[in-house]
Amino acid sequence: MSLLLGGMAFSSCTKSEVTENESGTSEEISNVVSFQAQLNAPSRATDTKFDAYDQIGVFAVASSGSNDKGVIANRGNYADNVKYTYDGTKFTSSNGIEIEEDGQEYFYHAVYPYTSAASSTFNFRVQDDQRGDNYTLSDLCTAHTAATSSTLVQLNFSHRLSKVIVNLIGNNWPAGDRLLTIKNAKVNATANLNNLTFTSTSTQGDVICTDNGTNSFKVILPPQTILKDDLFATLQIGNTEYSVSLNNNLELRSGVQAEITLSYNDNKAVVEFVGDINPWDEVDNRFNDVVPADIREKLEKYITIYNGVNPPNVEGVYLVDPFVTVYCEDEGVGGYEPGELVSSIYIRLNNQNSANNTIDFERSSVSGSSYSKGEGAFISGSGNNFTAFFNTVGESLDIYTKTALVISGTKSTSGIQNLQYAFIMVEKGNDPNNELMKEGVFRVFKDQDGLSINTSWPSRSIFTPSNAIYDIFSTKK
Repeated sequence: MSLLLGGMAFSSCTKSEVTENESGTSEEISNVVSFQAQLNAPSRATDTKFDAYDQIGVFAVASSGSNDKGVIANRGNYADNVKYTYDGTKFTSSNGIEIEEDGQEYFYHAVYPYTSAASSTFNFRVQDDQRGDNYTLSDLCTAHTAATSSTLVQLNFSHRLSKVIVNLIGNNWPAGDRLLTIKNAKVNATANLNNLTFTSTSTQGDVICTDNGTNSFKVILPPQTILKDDLFATLQIGNTEYSVSLNNNLELRSGVQAEITLSYNDNKAVVEFVGDINPWDEVDNRFNDVVPADIREKLEKYITIYNGVNPPNVEGVYLVDPFVTVYCEDEGVGGYEPGELVSSIYIRLNNQNSANNTIDFERSSVSGSSYSKGEGAFISGSGNNFTAFFNTVGESLDIYTKTALVISGTKSTSGIQNLQYAFIMVEKGNDPNNELMKEGVFRVFKDQDGLSINTSWPSRSIFTPSNAIYDIFSTKK
């Protein structure tokens, strides 16, 4: 498998689709779901496409018509772990999922690689020797859709374990064949397809890495923390074996990769640098597709954009206080100076959909003078980092407002860390006294103390005034 991460679709056959049965004669198949890859010819060089004969397991859950999320039962789903095989163009099955034609909608959940043990919760073990095909057979990936009756549904896979890259730098390494083995790593993970959690168990073992090009290795492991005092790996060069220990703890998280650099000094393999953990999963391009280039250029100077497709769950209510100005495009002509406080706000994020990566939003100033909301907006990110984009409507000082809003931050148990809040006033209502900022103006704010704490949504009757004079939309007099 060179895993397909982006465009993958499956479609239902029509009543007129004809296949061959075991005897070789033609017969019609009614509404049997098949899967069709939409990327170019597969290549094992990229970890981004499927190869011929790759197999996935697919679950189908009939929607009840309510606001459910297609929860997979232990057994008795509309379809349970149906095996599909990639033929180089699409996924087909000798026992494919047949759907109704009455408009019934279905959620689809897919798992790569196919394992007969797959269910709502199951154990998955990486391969002990990941050279050759065993590397991609260790790369547990899942895809999940919203409810649909369509015959063409997008299915996007995400990596669910962790990837480690080890690079050898310098030109003084001894000659000889090289073999890198990770020592005493956790090799088994419990996967929960409903909660999308992938947690290592206590099972440990040694894992042989596969080549990642010249002077580089790679390996797939379950999420875990490898301590700096533990033996991390052994590097065999010719007949000599070198022990490798870390100079910092290494945290491996679901869907992200870590990069480690080794150098050779005084006949020892020395860890020179443990790299930042970078997003491993594919990039969510919706931000680039929706936000015009000139606005993106403005935003990216003042706010971090996280484009991964595996954002954290950020549902909750948060108090952004104190709320401070970062930048106002209209500074000096109604806008605030950097560092100037504005009215603190409550934000509520709810109805997060992990299949489509959408989320709803509400905001109210602590003073109660302004309010806005946005529904069905998209959220991107990876690990604990996220970016959400909203088109909001609301009012401030009883004047209609419409904005394009971007929020970025890092989810923690205490709330949202380093929350950044940037928006453009797209449209406003009748404002004869210029109480609010002008249309087309861009402003950026942030939580000054770095933590927007978890809280509850207050009623209008108990809003308390903040110390700031102005609202984020107001014109400074």
